[in-house]
Amino acid sequence: MAAEKATFSDFVSAVAPEHQAFVETLHNKLLEQGCDLVIKEAKSGYTASYQFEKKTIMNWVFRKSGILARIYGDHVGEYEEVIASLPADMQKQMITSRDCKRLLDPNACSDTCVKGFVYSLNSSLYKKCRNDGMFFLLTKETAEAIAALVCAEVAVRSR
Repeated sequence: MAAEKATFSDFVSAVAPEHQAFVETLHNKLLEQGCDLVIKEAKSGYTASYQFEKKTIMNWVFRKSGILARIYGDHVGEYEEVIASLPADMQKQMITSRDCKRLLDPNACSDTCVKGFVYSLNSSLYKKCRNDGMFFLLTKETAEAIAALVCAEVAVRSR
């Protein structure tokens, strides 16, 4: 007998109660914008991936510190005003995240590497790894900024 697939309800029930309403609201917004949800079970809890045209836009992942949003900002250069409006702590996190090896040297990373993303902030150019360049802990302070980033990425991809 095959294992039952995890549902969105299973996933949300694993989210800290103070963040459940936000996660549900963002979920509905992303579905309305044409995203699909794929939920998998991982060692640290569920992973919820939102995909647009079969390409992942963001994942919710669980860590000891809480639930984190990993946003794949493939088109971040097209919504730099959103980056500029992020709280200072989130901007700092983006700036100090690791650089994309492959953008700096095309032979430095695996051939399967999708490459990171490039954006400008405060007149500086950044080339960041797509796996941790936009990887934020969900808090009351980061929630709306996470939603703004994800929705901006969906908007660009759906043009």
